Amino acid sequence: MDKQQGAGSIWNPNSWHWEEKNYTPISKELIQSKIKQCKVESGDITLLNQEVKSITGDAQVNIRKGKQVLIYDFDIEVEWHGVNQDHEAEGTYKIKDLNSLDNDFEIIHISCNTKTAISDKCKDLIKKDMFKKLKETFKTLMQEISQFESDPEKLKKDQEARRIAEEQVRLAKEQNGELKEKIFYEQKLKEQQMKQEFSQFAQK
Repeated sequence: MDKQQGAGSIWNPNSWHWEEKNYTPISKELIQSKIKQCKVESGDITLLNQEVKSITGDAQVNIRKGKQVLIYDFDIEVEWHGVNQDHEAEGTYKIKDLNSLDNDFEIIHISCNTKTAISDKCKDLIKKDMFKKLKETFKTLMQEISQFESDPEKLKKDQEARRIAEEQVRLAKEQNGELKEKIFYEQKLKEQQMKQEFSQFAQK
């Protein structure tokens, strides 16, 4: 697995320390978009992924020494809809174990809400043609998620945010030093005044 350049949080200087960043929402959004774009046609039947019913799992980017490693694992339930000139069918199927290690997920639990003249043909289309379509679609999933973290514009903004944060820290340290010096001066002045008062009192 290639490690791309990644940007840690502002607290992580030069993205050197180990850091885990939550990429589940971004990954889910991208997966839903990809699934809903998939369409297969065979003979007079057109089959669409109408809606992503649920996605369970998570994704994270691990940052270390300025490099990133993406890890994700999802199970997905999809609502499908098939139609030809005279009939239609609809139901659900599940994509099991879509993960970052390989593109070897499964399609399981293909169901049809109501048996129609084309429902069995639609189920066969999901097993074969839709599976192939999804497999091709998900080939670039890891790269697309990773690119968000290593996007040049994002890295540039991160560097600027770090510069501003470091400048704020420097100014805070300077101000803190000036405050300490002021307190020290005031304390010394107070001590001198007390010594003078005590000396004057002792002379009486």
